[in-house]
Amino acid sequence: MNKKKSTYYLVPLILLLTIVPLIVLVHKYNTNLSQFDWSPVLDEKYDFFMYHKAIAITVIGAVMCVFLALRYKAKQKEFKLCYEFIPIAVYAAFTLLSTLFSQYKYFSIHGASEVFETLWVLLSYCVMAFYAYQFVNTLEELDCVMKWLTIGLAVMLAIGLAQAVGHDFFLTDLGKELITGGKASQYKIDLTFEKGRVFLTAYNPNYVASYFALMIPIEIALFIRHKKWYLKAIYAVMLVASLVCLLASGNRSGIVAFAVTGLLVIVLYFKKILKAWKFVIPAAVVAAGIFAVFISKNDLIVEKFVRLFNAQEASEYAISKIITEDDIEIIYQGEGFHIAYDITEEGAINVSLTDDAGENLNYTFDENNYTYTVDDARFPGFTVQAVNLNEEVAMNVYADNINWYFKKGDDGTYYYYNIYGRWDKVNNPPRVAEKMLERIFEERGTIWSKTIPMLKNSILFGTGADTYTVTYPQDDYVKKTYTGAQTALDVKPHCFYLQIATQSGVPAMIAVIVFYVWYFMTCLRLYRKAAYEDGMEVIGAGLMFATFTYMVVSVLNDSTVSVAPVFWIMMGLGIAVNEMVRKKQLQKTESVAAHGASAEQAADPEHAVIEQAANVEQAEKRKSVKKKTKKRAKR
Repeated sequence: MNKKKSTYYLVPLILLLTIVPLIVLVHKYNTNLSQFDWSPVLDEKYDFFMYHKAIAITVIGAVMCVFLALRYKAKQKEFKLCYEFIPIAVYAAFTLLSTLFSQYKYFSIHGASEVFETLWVLLSYCVMAFYAYQFVNTLEELDCVMKWLTIGLAVMLAIGLAQAVGHDFFLTDLGKELITGGKASQYKIDLTFEKGRVFLTAYNPNYVASYFALMIPIEIALFIRHKKWYLKAIYAVMLVASLVCLLASGNRSGIVAFAVTGLLVIVLYFKKILKAWKFVIPAAVVAAGIFAVFISKNDLIVEKFVRLFNAQEASEYAISKIITEDDIEIIYQGEGFHIAYDITEEGAINVSLTDDAGENLNYTFDENNYTYTVDDARFPGFTVQAVNLNEEVAMNVYADNINWYFKKGDDGTYYYYNIYGRWDKVNNPPRVAEKMLERIFEERGTIWSKTIPMLKNSILFGTGADTYTVTYPQDDYVKKTYTGAQTALDVKPHCFYLQIATQSGVPAMIAVIVFYVWYFMTCLRLYRKAAYEDGMEVIGAGLMFATFTYMVVSVLNDSTVSVAPVFWIMMGLGIAVNEMVRKKQLQKTESVAAHGASAEQAADPEHAVIEQAANVEQAEKRKSVKKKTKKRAKR
């Protein structure tokens, strides 16, 4: 393949690394969630950050498939295959099958609100990794990709630094016009988090940590790889800017992930670090200085870490459950409070108030406002009042200083009136280690405690691509009421691994982990004792640390169309670079061995002549034995 054609084939990778992450454009759509009673009746929403990125990823993924097919047809002998991609084929297969068997195919095909990581996007990720492996075969091609990656990063840093100082480009007149297609006056745009918080074009500050988990190690590798002073200066400035943006995102997970990666670097390269102390110490001082200056101006991260180490036990709410079946059962401080009612033909309302044993509870009845005041020490302050709600008879149960509204449905069971004015069953989802997870990981812990039990339904196949929103227990009304999150929808599990397991299945999650571990172990063998004599090994090590940091931060972050393409491309590049480094190291070993043998012969020519004569003599003896064997066979 000539150099010009090779560059053409790199265009899809360049677009995914530079242009796609920068896409911010309004998209008006229907969520299709109104079919669920835990959702608002109105389906219409606006998206700025995800939808068009997902479309771009899908289109480029399709183009990559065409290029791969053309390459296979034209140069089948040069088409590279690698056993390391078997786990990814397994992951893709389970993702596809999970979607085919899903009862929520609409969301897998069209995408879910705020996510849009459809089946086509997930399959495109797999294609990206293989495409990068297939079409990057030389250091020149690798440098070309890295150059464009640097350009895309520079633009992203400009946006991030502006956000860090409180000037969000997307809220300027020009920015508003760009992201609305020239229709800014038609939209009310409020994209910012608190002033000075960096979210780049990634939609959420959490994803900033995932982005820089990939970028900072690569920047360090490129700083080391290039020898020209002005290139080193450029990457040094970009590293400082990246650190500022990471800190200004207010994300703890990124800092923790880099701490873990730092320990790995020390373990692998302790001796090299000592030798390079003239560079390492100033770099560490600069990083510490930036961190110190930043936290003196912005204590967001400090507050988060303080909460982490001083977290209180998760609150135990007085009402732990509400069960809406044949009656309304409210579990208050471990005791069951039961309400039921019937309406006679004459229109009279008969109310029954009992405990777990079925014993009637004492109460005082106020005829003026049709209110029952419970006279039982187990249920202090409880009242039950018959009310007219949307022209229907309902019960207002006042318990633990909260008004809960219920009605009896046509099926004879009871329903809860939620904040959207819709009648729904109250779900009491199973939880695991809720107190511990919530104490350590706050909101994430609450989500995990309810997501982990969902895995029992994903032992083989998951619920389908991008279906987490509609399979997570959004109807956990008791918890939502106590936390003040009645209108919140949890659209992701805040963990890449749980995200895969619930949607694509546990085998798919295992396949992705095997894929990465296989790659990482290969990297350790190649780079732990590498000489780092050329840029190939340096960038290979950079890709290893970048993807490792991403996998660590992904324990606390999800996959997203804003960052995931960069990760999957880096995985493909990493495997391609490993293959090139392995070949080069093997050639070097063979060259050294051959050079050693030649040197030995040159040092002792007489011994070499004797050895050659002995070899000739042995060959003659073997020929003689063969002749005798043939004669015997003829006889």
